[in-house]
Amino acid sequence: MDDSELRLRVAIGDLLASYQFFADTGRFDELVGLFTPDAEFRTNTEHLVGRESIREFFARTGAAFAAVKLLPGRHHLASVKVTPDGETRARTYACFQFIGVGGLDHWGTYRDTVVHTPDGWRFAARKATVEGHVPDSPVVRLLGLD
Repeated sequence: MDDSELRLRVAIGDLLASYQFFADTGRFDELVGLFTPDAEFRTNTEHLVGRESIREFFARTGAAFAAVKLLPGRHHLASVKVTPDGETRARTYACFQFIGVGGLDHWGTYRDTVVHTPDGWRFAARKATVEGHVPDSPVVRLLGLD
């Protein structure tokens, strides 16, 4: 691995970590800034396009998580795989677990297309899939997983 690929991988890792940090701390403006203006964000049940609709999703979901007392919570990221596609584009895969005040609540995967912009690496597309949850998890209702 040469220096430029190493720098690419470290910078993309920082993008993924920044997403978790901003989401977990409710810093939605900074979180949305990690996406390109025309980015796509998909969940199990929604397909959002553009920063404004993505920001609305995070605000709505954050308020719903707070209302059912899941927060504070933390996303834990693992099994991160970065596949470069040239010097300005890459695909990523990562597993996550969400641990709230009651412990482990739900888990899943992220699949991304990231691009290098003048502002650094940004998400052009992110698919966040909840693959499982503990019995009676409020995310079933909140995220429309039933």
